[in-house]
Amino acid sequence: MFAVQLTLLNVAAAPPGESGAADVQAAVRACAGPGDGLEHVRACAVPAGVGLVLYVRAPDRTVAGLRAQALLDRALAAGPEGRYALAMV
Repeated sequence: MFAVQLTLLNVAAAPPGESGAADVQAAVRACAGPGDGLEHVRACAVPAGVGLVLYVRAPDRTVAGLRAQALLDRALAAGPEGRYALAMV
């Protein structure tokens, strides 16, 4: 299992706060399927937006990062519309 750190930059006018982090975390969980290898997700508000750590089962770190990014892309498409942009850390 690998920990993949990501930051979602807030592109909306309003600051995200902890409710924004909770919304993102819920969207990630809702979109996760068995093929994503998601074990756990943590989200918290950071000055730039939302910081995330996705714990992903994968054969190596590269695959874990690709799985995490694909999952997050789906979650953002289904979740908080137009509010965040992905920035890999």
